[in-house]
Amino acid sequence: MPYIITALAAALAGIGTGLAGLSAATAMVPILIVLCPVFGGEHGAFAATAIALASDILGSAVTSFVYAKNKKIDLKHGWVLLTCIIAMCTVGSAAAYFTHQTVLGGFSLFLCVAIGIRFLVKPEAKERPQKSGIVKLSAKEIAVSLFFGLTIGFGTGFFGSGGGMMMLIVLTAMLGYDRRTAVGTSTFIMTFTALIASVSHIMIEPAILLECWDYLLISIVTATVFSIVSAQFANKVSGKVVGYVTGAVLLALGLSMIVINFLNG
Repeated sequence: MPYIITALAAALAGIGTGLAGLSAATAMVPILIVLCPVFGGEHGAFAATAIALASDILGSAVTSFVYAKNKKIDLKHGWVLLTCIIAMCTVGSAAAYFTHQTVLGGFSLFLCVAIGIRFLVKPEAKERPQKSGIVKLSAKEIAVSLFFGLTIGFGTGFFGSGGGMMMLIVLTAMLGYDRRTAVGTSTFIMTFTALIASVSHIMIEPAILLECWDYLLISIVTATVFSIVSAQFANKVSGKVVGYVTGAVLLALGLSMIVINFLNG
């Protein structure tokens, strides 16, 4: 049964990554900490986050490949964001290890619900026209990239989730990307952040790799397959449809996990 739950969690994570560039942990961590006894105990949420991040590596890579084929990756505004996020991932991972797991798990449940509501209320991110020709970052764009890059990077390493959603908002509303290009660019960045953060988690707690290798393998394979399928779907339908589908899934998932966690508590 735990293997089936892990596969389901990874499938939902892959769908979220392919549709909207969400980090795998947004869907995976709440399911694993609530429904899988393997991820209980002192560092259960930390282990669940590590596995979700590891499954994000290939999932984000194949998703960004699909978007790249559709010419929907653009780092001309995003390189500062990329650098800052990568720099802070390891710091966030180390901080997560010393944080009480109730706090870590509870935040994951809250974030899942919050992101779901956000997509239902506003299924399409605000866009502004793309700039053409040689692009020079303005002082405002550099400041935005530095601030959000550092905070998103820390949050990705600490919580393992939320980075994809925040990058999507920053890239569209503040740096002028259309939704599909923002998803493609954010998943490209997440490929590297997930790699760094997952390696950091495993180096801090090597037992994760030794004791949970089977869950890790199931998660990586399942998330990768569903990321490819959902990314191809997202490049064929309207952004509004993608937003509503993503919001409904995450809201239902988050609320159900909170109810189950309350009943079990």
